[in-house]
Amino acid sequence: MKLSGAIFDLDGTLLDSMPFWETVGARYLMERDIPIPDTEQLMLRLKTMTLPEAAEYYRRDFGVAESAETICAQICDMIEEDYRSRAPLKDGAKEMLDNMRRSSIHMCVATATDRRLVELALQRVGVMDYFEFIVTCGDLHTSKNQPYIFDECRRRLGTPKEETVVFEDSLHCVETASQAGYPVVGVYDASAASETQQIRSLCCQYITNWAEIGDKLM
Repeated sequence: MKLSGAIFDLDGTLLDSMPFWETVGARYLMERDIPIPDTEQLMLRLKTMTLPEAAEYYRRDFGVAESAETICAQICDMIEEDYRSRAPLKDGAKEMLDNMRRSSIHMCVATATDRRLVELALQRVGVMDYFEFIVTCGDLHTSKNQPYIFDECRRRLGTPKEETVVFEDSLHCVETASQAGYPVVGVYDASAASETQQIRSLCCQYITNWAEIGDKLM
C-alpha cells in the first residue's frame, strides 16, 4: 500500500499520556467531594467522550454546577503540567517521524485534546515541526465518533483517501476511520489492551511499538 498522507492521533498513539487521562475524571470529582459509584465504569464512559461531552456528563450525572466551559478549563488546568513537563513520546515515535519526513509523507495530528495542551507537549518533545498542522475536535466542534475530523485532515493534506493512513490506539476511533474508508494502523496502548483483538480486525497493520512500522508503509 502506498502512503502519501498520515493522520496521527496524539494520546496513546504518539504520546504516552493516557495514564494522566485515566485518572483526571475521578480526581476532578473527588476534589469536589462528589461520590463515584464505580471508578472503572467512569473511566470507560469518559474514554469515548470529548472534553465538552465529558463536562456535560459531569453536569448531568454528577450535579456539577459550573458551566461546561468552566469545567473544560478546570480539567485542562489540572492536566496541563503533565503535558508541559512529563508526558513522553512513545518508544520509536521520533525515528518513525524522521523516516516519514525523509519519504516526503504529509503528516498531521488529529486529536480530541485541547490545542494548548497538544502544542505544549509536541514542542517539549521536539516534534512539532514534523506536522503540517494540528486539528482538534474542539476546533471542528465534533468528536471522533464521526469521520469529519479525518475528512478535514485529508482535505488539508491534499492526499487520496486510499493513501492516507490513520494511526489510532482506541477502538471507537479505529472503527470510525475504518468505516469511513481509511486504511488504519492500530497502535498498542495499555489503556486499550482489552480492545486489541477488535482493533486488529479493523486495521491493515497493528503495531505494539513504532519500530514495527519499518518500511512496510513507506
